[in-house]
Amino acid sequence: MVNETFERLGYVEGHVTPDKVLSQFNDLLYNVWRETLVTLEKNEDNSFATGIPREFIQEFPDKFSKAEEVAKTDGFRQGERSLFGGLYPMFRRAFLSVQQGRMARGGSDFELYIEGLFDLAGIPYHPQEKERRTDLILPNLETHTRNRTVSAVVSVKRTLRERWAEVAEELYTLRSHNVFLFTADPNATTTHAYRLAEHNIYLVVWDDLKKSKFQSQPLVLGYTEWSTERLAVLRQHWT
Repeated sequence: MVNETFERLGYVEGHVTPDKVLSQFNDLLYNVWRETLVTLEKNEDNSFATGIPREFIQEFPDKFSKAEEVAKTDGFRQGERSLFGGLYPMFRRAFLSVQQGRMARGGSDFELYIEGLFDLAGIPYHPQEKERRTDLILPNLETHTRNRTVSAVVSVKRTLRERWAEVAEELYTLRSHNVFLFTADPNATTTHAYRLAEHNIYLVVWDDLKKSKFQSQPLVLGYTEWSTERLAVLRQHWT
């Protein structure tokens, strides 16, 4: 879904330069974040509109037979009512599963957006998979081990609703001078920012959220500020 969205938007090598990715990081990230839902819904429409009825016909033939009998004697509408009434618990479970699947993939997709833009911008990174989150070590583990003042840790968390305080404590144990928590959460608060600042962690948010809510907080960055200023300082020391 994410690769399809990148291609549909033209965010592919040869069509967008590294400099453009860095200078427009916030806008490109937001476009991918928004348009991946469009891609997902299109694929869901193609799959579920035929797939769910087909599976129900195979799984519950007796309910369809009963609805057909009702329709013959009492009319189509009564048959339809009988069918959907009998299948309602199954429909509810099916679409609850769809919703849960969306929520589960939301966090992992946001990580893929970041990694995809890093690749286009030529930003070297090493992904460290951990339980329930991903940390990206910039530029690589060797630099991070040798000199943590010039390396960076980027932790990606789509929302700050769950475990964010625990994540902050875990990131603090890395003892890195440059830890950035990337989020898409429009509901990030000053409480989040202050608690993260206590652990020397930068919160990176949408540009408009930085301007409207965090303008006076130096440890909260907009994506453009991060990509054009903070990252540029670090990259001077990478070889």
